[in-house]
Amino acid sequence: MKYKILMIIAIVAVMLNACSIDDGESSVVNYEALPVVSVELPQAFTFGQTHTIPVTFDFTNNCQQFAGFEVSSNLNERVITVVASVTNRDCEEGVVTTQRDLRFLAASNGTYIFKFFNGLDANNEATYLEYTIPVEE
Repeated sequence: MKYKILMIIAIVAVMLNACSIDDGESSVVNYEALPVVSVELPQAFTFGQTHTIPVTFDFTNNCQQFAGFEVSSNLNERVITVVASVTNRDCEEGVVTTQRDLRFLAASNGTYIFKFFNGLDANNEATYLEYTIPVEE
């Protein structure tokens, strides 16, 4: 009985030790907000339709990759932030202007207020590019 238990423990130990997915180079991924440079919004949205909104922003080094948009909603107000994933590998500095499309469904009547994160001011307070867009039937 002891022999069987020792064999099971030995087999499990070999299997756990032999299966390493670490390639020896571990990297840490963080997420950060990127300031929006410009936005192309229509004069009005059409109720019930999905609209494509081109959003332009800058990467400041080659360790940043587009991770998506963070959109927070409060009634008819949308606060949009561009999110980048950032690795801790050797980074080369350099600004690369990039554009990604934000898809938006105009699901209610009235107007929408869009606030796109534009960076931090001298007091470390968030600044926004703000737009008010009406919805037409």
